[in-house]
Amino acid sequence: MGYLSNTAHGYYSGTNLGNYQYLSLKEIIDNFTATYIGEGKILKGVLGGDVSFHAHRALAELTYDTFKSCKSQEITLPPSLVMPLPQDYVNYVKLAWSDANGIEHVIYPASKTSNPNSIAQDSDGNYIFDDKEFASKKVTKPTLSNPKGLVQFPFKLNSPGLTVGQTLFKIFPHILGHDPTTVYNLPGNSTHPYGYPNYADTNPFEVGMEIVSPYFPAGTTITTVQEATSSLDASITLSHASTNTTAIVFDWVPITILDKNDTWSKYKSSGGSTSTGSAHLHGSTSHRHYDEDSHSSSGYKFNTRYGLDPQYAQANGSFFIDCVGGKIHFSSNLSGKTIILKYISDGLGTDDEMVVPKLAEEAIYKWIAYGCAQARSDVDPGTIARFKKEKAAETRKAKLRLSNIKIEELTQTLRGKSKWIKH
Repeated sequence: MGYLSNTAHGYYSGTNLGNYQYLSLKEIIDNFTATYIGEGKILKGVLGGDVSFHAHRALAELTYDTFKSCKSQEITLPPSLVMPLPQDYVNYVKLAWSDANGIEHVIYPASKTSNPNSIAQDSDGNYIFDDKEFASKKVTKPTLSNPKGLVQFPFKLNSPGLTVGQTLFKIFPHILGHDPTTVYNLPGNSTHPYGYPNYADTNPFEVGMEIVSPYFPAGTTITTVQEATSSLDASITLSHASTNTTAIVFDWVPITILDKNDTWSKYKSSGGSTSTGSAHLHGSTSHRHYDEDSHSSSGYKFNTRYGLDPQYAQANGSFFIDCVGGKIHFSSNLSGKTIILKYISDGLGTDDEMVVPKLAEEAIYKWIAYGCAQARSDVDPGTIARFKKEKAAETRKAKLRLSNIKIEELTQTLRGKSKWIKH
């Protein structure tokens, strides 16, 4: 009995082109259960849940380094020079930008920069702390206590309501501790003896920090910062007015203030870790690579290492990945270019993705068999060792099959093997 149940017209007019090269994970599990599990078979009494677990683990492990990775994304890099990581991202294969002819230019990682989280400090360099217990309760009268946690960015606060077109926000010091000598009226409530001291020089905000909120347009930043005095609360003014058309009362409006990170800001404005021969030798600040030490002499910068480091001898731009923030940061010479990300997932994102190439079908059966056998106490060690060897052998075979080596293509590549490579 043949496997093709669809007509030629149904296939070519449908949306599942090329699906014959795959088996669904459900088919793999059903086939394995029917073949390996049961009375008189090599695995007896294995639960269906065990098979499903090891099948999913096998698919994920084989997807990492055996199956071909076909996932990719293309975006136009915005002025922020940031690309969010895909929802099912595990690791990247290649980052490139495409030119007007559609040719991809590889972007190389910057190994000596990052985007660390900042800790808020006052003008003397002292750390600023908040009272997390009080901040989490929002409207509940706190018990007297000392500030606890460090103020770090991104910094999340809640505004008690929002007027139409509001730009000015008072930063009440309850985020920085409290004092029973002052009072404050909560919205919609009578006066309560909530303690809010006016500590000078403990405002964690700076001009230029970006605001993220559903009630403010993208790119909204802090334009002015008012430190607290004995009679005035600290406050910030934003560059854009709120977009709400009606006043919001008796409700907390979420506002996130992003980190004005010095390391990332300097890298962003530097032009990136790229260099050409002439730019490197003349110390061009827009293209010289910043991964190496330099010293200044008569206003000119010279590299302290002789010669050009090949790993930086390219002008395609650079990137680094902020795994905590889930973003890819690019050098400024890539702004506005078409960025292509090719990446690896685990193959378990959606039901449609959970498929196994038929060229690796036997490999995943051996992975499941070994996983089920080594997790049980009633399987003899000889059988477990045999499954382990078979798993390794079938994985190697699957890699060779999926490498898709064609003798004609290999021959074409080797035609230039006798050419001299100039250094």
